[in-house]
Amino acid sequence: MRCSPIFLPAAGLLLCGLLTSGCRSFEPARARREQTDAFTTNLAARAAAELAKPLSLDDCIRLAMTNNYAVRKADLDRQLYRIGKNVAFTAFLPNVAASAGYNSYEKEMPQQHEQRFGTADLTASMPIFMPSTWFLYAAARHGYAAAGVAAHYVRQGIVLQTSVNYYNVLVQQDTIAALESQLDAARKTADRVAGLADEGLVTKWEGDQAVFAAELRETELNRARRQLAVLRGELLQGLGLSPAAPLELSGETGEKALPKGSVEDLVLQALEIHPELALADRQVVIQDHQVRQAFCNFLPTISLFSTGTWTGNDLAAHAENWVSGFSGAWTLFDGLANVARYKAAKVERQQTQLERENTFLSVMVGVVAAEVAARDAAEGARVRRRAYDVAAAKWADYDAQAREGLLPLSDALDARGAMDLAQVALVQSRYQEKIAIANLELAMGLTLVPEPKTEPKAKK
Repeated sequence: MRCSPIFLPAAGLLLCGLLTSGCRSFEPARARREQTDAFTTNLAARAAAELAKPLSLDDCIRLAMTNNYAVRKADLDRQLYRIGKNVAFTAFLPNVAASAGYNSYEKEMPQQHEQRFGTADLTASMPIFMPSTWFLYAAARHGYAAAGVAAHYVRQGIVLQTSVNYYNVLVQQDTIAALESQLDAARKTADRVAGLADEGLVTKWEGDQAVFAAELRETELNRARRQLAVLRGELLQGLGLSPAAPLELSGETGEKALPKGSVEDLVLQALEIHPELALADRQVVIQDHQVRQAFCNFLPTISLFSTGTWTGNDLAAHAENWVSGFSGAWTLFDGLANVARYKAAKVERQQTQLERENTFLSVMVGVVAAEVAARDAAEGARVRRRAYDVAAAKWADYDAQAREGLLPLSDALDARGAMDLAQVALVQSRYQEKIAIANLELAMGLTLVPEPKTEPKAKK
């Protein structure tokens, strides 16, 4: 059989085109530059659209649900599971294959001269008894459902992370405001004490102590400002925006209340609704189907097939031929590999059940720990408030006595330093209770995920 000369130029052009497109040179520097330009332009446009106004906590969560990397990846994973489920379903559908060919004999052969003719084949097969496909599809279906639960759980985690990042930025902003006020007061005190030292009313080291207090506040303020840039960058990264984009927060966080009920009630509620347990249940069911699928290796498989052939060859006895029937296969002995696979599937099912039990215990202890942390945060905030009030009252008293010469100036400066530290601790604990309650909600599986916004339907 020879190819007709008419096909050679077309095949050559096609081959040249494939070689030209496949051998295009890759320039790493140019590719990196183009990708960087495109990505930064996209980030700038997104920031201009989303950061035009101060963001509340709900605004940040909404952006995270759309732009966060983990959320988008979870959605893509779910799409892959959906495609895998659809692929598994195709095992129930018939397979149809077609082929065609063209033959040209240009040399004389016995009892025939030059001849050209075409051939075609059509084959269809359909599984009739193949139980493993049923369990394979069932496992794929549960895998897709588990991917949906996993995507929801990822969103709950991102809601918590976004909330924590939002609170951290607010805390840092309040810390900076407190340090700025402390620095201003420390500088005024240092100037006043320096004047007293020049007049010999206080010792030189007391003047140096006042100057050092101002320098220390300035150092802490500079460190806090640099840390604010880091915290803003982390929040913006979680929102899928450039860490260098300008960000303003409105400070609106909503209300957070500790879930009602005893610790036992909270644990029981978590065991009913926690996504991790739902995922563990799905994994056990999937492993059950894996065991059944392994057992099906001992059973025969039966299929129905039908094949049709057509030819234009005049020497063929029949131009059209149809063959139909059944085909079956049964593995009688494969070195006991099927037995080993079946035993392995049962052991893997036991492992999955054991992992589910461990998940139960992890959820229980997680709820207990989160509930304790929430109560500790609430009490800690009250204690820090009380500590600041006491420190502020002590400094006011020491400062008044030091001005009248009844106490050494160093005692008043020490009291001022203690009050400043208590103020910073109070500011940093301001949102700790809300963060602890958000952690408890995630530990129980109660974290609310905002529903995706849908475009309004156009009026007809």
